[in-house]
Amino acid sequence: MRNSLRLVAVGAALAAASFATSASAAATATATATAEILSSLTLTADSALNFGQIAPNTGGTVTVNADNTVSQTGGVVWTGTRAPAGFTVTGSNNASVVVTLPTTASTLYLGGNPAATDTMSLDSFNTDPVGAFQLSGTGQGNFTVGGRLTVGANQAAGTYSGTFDVSVEYQ
Repeated sequence: MRNSLRLVAVGAALAAASFATSASAAATATATATAEILSSLTLTADSALNFGQIAPNTGGTVTVNADNTVSQTGGVVWTGTRAPAGFTVTGSNNASVVVTLPTTASTLYLGGNPAATDTMSLDSFNTDPVGAFQLSGTGQGNFTVGGRLTVGANQAAGTYSGTFDVSVEYQ
C-alpha cells in the first residue's frame, strides 16, 4: 500500500510538472482590427445612347459601341449623330468599381409609349472601359455604354425611345 501511495505521489508530481511546463510555453499577442467605410456610390446618366437617323429599307442592325465605333448590317442606312450613353460614377477616392450591364434586351417604343405596337430591340450592351476601373483621387469616374439596335424591314416612321438599367459596385 505504501508503494502504491508513493507511485500516486510521484505520478501527481510528474503531472503537475508537465502542466507547469505547458503553461510556461504559452504566449499571448494582441492584434489590431481595422475597417474602412467607403462612400456610397452614385451613378448619373449624362447622355443618351443615340443611334442617329435610320432608313430601315430591308431591315438590319445598327451598332453604336461604347468606344465610339459604329457599324450596321442588312439594308439599313443611317446618318446623323451617333454616340454611346455617358455615365458619371462618384464614390471613394481611388476605389475600384465594376459596371454591370443588362443581360436581356431592352425595348424601344414608338413615341416612347410602352403601349405602342411598333417597337425595336436593343441588346449586346458593351462598356468602355471594359471591366473594373479605378475612380480618380477625387472619387469620380466616367464610362460609356453602347449597344445594338435591331430595325425591322417595315419599321414605322417616328422617334423610338426606351430605357435600360446600368449599375456599378465596388470591386
